[in-house]
Amino acid sequence: MIESNDWLLKQINVVSEFLQKLFTDMETNRKLNENEQYQKDSFEFERLLENLIEQDRINDAENILFEKLETNNLMYATIATRFYDKLKGLSDEKLQKSNYSRDEILQGLNDMCDMFGLEIFKG
Repeated sequence: MIESNDWLLKQINVVSEFLQKLFTDMETNRKLNENEQYQKDSFEFERLLENLIEQDRINDAENILFEKLETNNLMYATIATRFYDKLKGLSDEKLQKSNYSRDEILQGLNDMCDMFGLEIFKG
């Protein structure tokens, strides 16, 4: 079980780090006409997700993330990547208390990739 968890954590880290780099670079190269509104919306949405995580409502947070996800808006790709990066740092106890698993983190990353037309990892 420990080896399986190590492999799973490594896969989550690889996918998460790649997506952070990809979306950060894409976002950096993209000109945003409404930068202040973009930053405000991004902050508020991320704070909502963080609050739900703190309340052990990870499934609710993930559902909201996917409901709001707009594949033509890199803000959501960046937020989704940071969301799963935050989840990977949670303890197994916190995830279990939230009725969530590391397998679901990897599945969520894969689902997000599919939505943005990226085939990064299929486990």
